Amino acid sequence: MTSSSPSHLQLSFNSSTRKKSSPVDVVFGNDDFLSEILSHLPAKTVLELKLISKKWLSIISHPSFAIRHSYLNPHTISGFLLNVSYHFKKPSSYRFVSIDGKSVVHVSPDFLLFDPDKPGSTYVSQSCNGLLLCSRRTRYSAERTKPTQYYVFNPTTRQFVVLTPPSGDGIRSNRLQLVFDPSKSPHYKVLCIHYFKSLLEIHVYSSETRIWKLSLKQETFDSLCVNLNNGVSWNGAIHWISPTGKGFCFLLDEQRLQSMPSPPLPESWEANSFRYFGESGGKLHFIGLLTREQKPDTIVMDANVSPELSDDKLTGSSSSNIGSQYVVVYAMEKGCSKWFVKYHLDVNAIVMAYPEIISDQDPTVSPCFVIGSIFVSSFIDENNEEGALLVINMPGEIISYSFKHRRFKNLFSFHPYKHYSCHALRFTETLSLV
Repeated sequence: MTSSSPSHLQLSFNSSTRKKSSPVDVVFGNDDFLSEILSHLPAKTVLELKLISKKWLSIISHPSFAIRHSYLNPHTISGFLLNVSYHFKKPSSYRFVSIDGKSVVHVSPDFLLFDPDKPGSTYVSQSCNGLLLCSRRTRYSAERTKPTQYYVFNPTTRQFVVLTPPSGDGIRSNRLQLVFDPSKSPHYKVLCIHYFKSLLEIHVYSSETRIWKLSLKQETFDSLCVNLNNGVSWNGAIHWISPTGKGFCFLLDEQRLQSMPSPPLPESWEANSFRYFGESGGKLHFIGLLTREQKPDTIVMDANVSPELSDDKLTGSSSSNIGSQYVVVYAMEKGCSKWFVKYHLDVNAIVMAYPEIISDQDPTVSPCFVIGSIFVSSFIDENNEEGALLVINMPGEIISYSFKHRRFKNLFSFHPYKHYSCHALRFTETLSLV
């Protein structure tokens, strides 16, 4: 027997007893494979999976994973964050309402207590792809002369950063605007807009450099032409528009102002018919209320209307007292060339589905009362199961209408309270860094 026989026998023995790795073990044993799988899961699920092992915790906690996860899930809207105030009843509180209306969650009062070192009430002014722009008001009268504290807050990861806006050159009014698109950059920007009379200054904060920079100073600005409180980030610029349809934008890369076309509104258009201005699905949207006489020729009468709305039902319904009114959704494609009518909804369909918004005890109720009590909280035109969604805030209810399925859904009820105010923000779970 040769000297190699024992080693040969030993090798054969080890080979026969070695366990084969399963495909699952191979995948989860490879950091790259595991990271790729986790990056396609919802943000909340990923955070829960941190507890699996130290290895998983290390992968998920790495900044590069958060950046890739946010890039792959840039605009996944899960629902709405409602700031509800019941007048003279109780302090304001937050509710989370799922986009399908199947879940309503009372958000804990500690939701916005992310900075325990700063006492005071925190207000959420803007939501942008998962990040919240917040401001904190001082609680004690002795501190009310101090500047308002601002934050960028990620409610999913509970991370936040404190912002100290630059002081304007003797300018009294200032507005902050959050800009964030994780599909284009992992970094966000915050605009601080100072204006007084004809003087306008725009400072830009970058999360990449952590500094403020004066990007624009203009001494011939008409501050009365638009509302600078409600800017909309779209197509590399911040857009502002007035209820009459006049607007302009600030180009972030070129750091200059530019005019924008007005929607094709009728000559008889009134400012109180304006209902919404926002962005969704890569398009800019302007929404208003139009009468039959104001109806654009591009509207097809039987398109995008609730299927329950028939001539027979309309004739026998008290809602016919309000006449023909339409919620019209104008859209603008990238390039900012012109607006077009994309959707419309007959207001009679809303009233027929929710007749309680008309007072049966008062047959002389003005049509203006009905029209004036219907507001648009949000419009979502993403590629999801519901299709384009119109979110409507009306007396006692927040509802949604799906243009794809032509149906209404109840999202939230304010009953039994009659006196309240509600501010709705889109909510997106994200792992984005602040």
